[in-house]
Amino acid sequence: MRLLIFLVSVSALAASAANARSLQIHGVTGYLSEYDLSASVSGEASKGIEELSGPLNIKHVGLCTHDGPDEMLSYLKLEFVSASAPVTATLNFDGHECSYRGYLSESYNGVLTCTGGLSLPLRLWAK
Repeated sequence: MRLLIFLVSVSALAASAANARSLQIHGVTGYLSEYDLSASVSGEASKGIEELSGPLNIKHVGLCTHDGPDEMLSYLKLEFVSASAPVTATLNFDGHECSYRGYLSESYNGVLTCTGGLSLPLRLWAK
């Protein structure tokens, strides 16, 4: 009986680990791509939606001066319905709540839409 309980427990853990996934996310935003984005996100699928989240590092790499810090820490949340469908991302950028709906592709140019009327070009991709 103990063996049966042990085997059921191990298979349940293996099944939940199989659903877990992590990605390295990279990107650029700003009118001149003056901000580099990098995040390590992880999560799992539930009810057909895969949700990944983790800390996001935003680094100013532009040549021009700007107000604010050269590096900011934020949080990135991604939601996938399927591999071919657009991803939905939410993050905090420079004190603004922002959202993005598009594809994870280095060549796809999307728009990061933030509170306060801020909209910036955005490219996100996974490595």
